[in-house]
Amino acid sequence: MSDELRQLAKAISKVENLDFQALADAATLPLDSAAVHVIGVTGPPGGGKSTLCNQLIKELAVHHRVAALLVDPSSPFSGGAILGDRIRMQALVSNPNVYIRSLSNRGNVGGVASSLVSILRLLMHNGFQYIVIETVGAGQSEVKIASIADTTLVVSVPNLGDDIQAFKSGILEIADILIINKADLPGADSLYSALRESAQNPRLGWTPPLCQTVATEGLGISALLEEIHRHGHWLRQEGRLLEKRKRAAKFEVLELSRMLLQKHLDSVPAEVLARNLNRRGINLLQKLDKIYDELLNTFSEV
Repeated sequence: MSDELRQLAKAISKVENLDFQALADAATLPLDSAAVHVIGVTGPPGGGKSTLCNQLIKELAVHHRVAALLVDPSSPFSGGAILGDRIRMQALVSNPNVYIRSLSNRGNVGGVASSLVSILRLLMHNGFQYIVIETVGAGQSEVKIASIADTTLVVSVPNLGDDIQAFKSGILEIADILIINKADLPGADSLYSALRESAQNPRLGWTPPLCQTVATEGLGISALLEEIHRHGHWLRQEGRLLEKRKRAAKFEVLELSRMLLQKHLDSVPAEVLARNLNRRGINLLQKLDKIYDELLNTFSEV
């Protein structure tokens, strides 16, 4: 690993651990680079997201620098990432154009890490042209990725059974591109028919394409990449990219505010918190409301 990447890894670790100075330093870095494409990959467990990401990164890295952020479920006690995805991507580690980093979601509902946008700032600053984010496999709770990624890929597989309706009514709504992976399995045609109608409903002028892949064989990856590039071009052409990045910045503020508060609350014994809430609940809530009012005023200054 080069000295540059070592420094990057240290900076990411500090940000992930909510080091105040590191977060403040990251916040000064621009998030609006049109030369960077942030791709989010989400979907139910067992959909082959890791294999699909592996294939996408391998192809993108032929001519570009690619960062892969793999959000793993965290231990409920240590908060550390399980690192399962990194183990599955060992073949890419030796590629000089690829940087792979596992992140803990720290139990965060939504399948993403709270410090993710700050980490995106660091990666953009370090010259990565593509950033691929694979979320935790947690189904409909993963809609937060759409607040961060420029292009959100939603991966499904045949034989979802009764889950298809829940899938269609939830996570499907955030898709910029729909993917049927393991398309060589029985039931792929019926899934295609079930999703096709939803895929024909345009959002803000963009109709999500429906791609079929067999990631283990590398089938359909080239066509998928074409759709990813087409969506990126559309975002820039229609002026939507800056809107996406502004939404990501707002997500950053909301998540870091929540996590910094939680970080401080975690240092106070639960029985002390409970006792004070029972005794002084209204006063505590009023103080908290005042703090957030002051914070909002700071962010609202022109």
